[in-house]
Amino acid sequence: MQRQKQLAIISVLLSIDMKNSNISHIRLLYGLFAGILLICLGLFFSHIFYAEEEPLVGDLTAFNSRYAFTVTDLHASASLYAVEHPIEGLPAGISAHAHVNRFDVDCYTDDEVIGSDPRLRWATALQLFSVVALVAIVVLVVAALISFYRSAKQGKVFPRRCVTLLLVIGLLLLLLSLSVDTQNYLERSLAYRLLANAQWVPQARYTIHFTRIFFGLTIIFLSQIIRIGREFQDEQELTI
Repeated sequence: MQRQKQLAIISVLLSIDMKNSNISHIRLLYGLFAGILLICLGLFFSHIFYAEEEPLVGDLTAFNSRYAFTVTDLHASASLYAVEHPIEGLPAGISAHAHVNRFDVDCYTDDEVIGSDPRLRWATALQLFSVVALVAIVVLVVAALISFYRSAKQGKVFPRRCVTLLLVIGLLLLLLSLSVDTQNYLERSLAYRLLANAQWVPQARYTIHFTRIFFGLTIIFLSQIIRIGREFQDEQELTI
């Protein structure tokens, strides 16, 4: 009897020690995640501060124009891509040529028809939604990490709140991907309309970013796997 009590005490102590070790590992991973997040935020804001100025809608006094917009990441047309651009200033015995694959366009106009084009309004609305969705995803990720940490301290592996947060994060990532792809298509179609007769005519087609969609679907499936694991855990607790 005394030996059984000793074994039970040792088992409890080992369980507590293992739990504390796991909590320490979680803290270490969270610290690394926080460091990476701070680095990414620093790079993001430094890019904003040191990036070249681009025209914004309504901010065109220096250009004597009422409307302006920047269309970014346009794919070059076949004729433009076929043109080779020589690179100068290379060492002796080396020659290189560049091909235009993607380019940005800054458009300035006084045409009210273009300034009131619904594609500009929809693109602006989708861009705003993308920013809000991205901020929401970051906040929900932090909330999910906090929820998981608190549950781990209580000895629970699959917190219900974490399952819901992961599902919402996956859905938001899907909507964010579709929003960005649709926004890019609207900008490209407008640029194609304006530059149809110019040398720098872009390609205008709807493209889907499969990487973001893949990660969104992966997070959704992961949330459902955790939900099933949570149900198994509840069943085991009821059985015990």
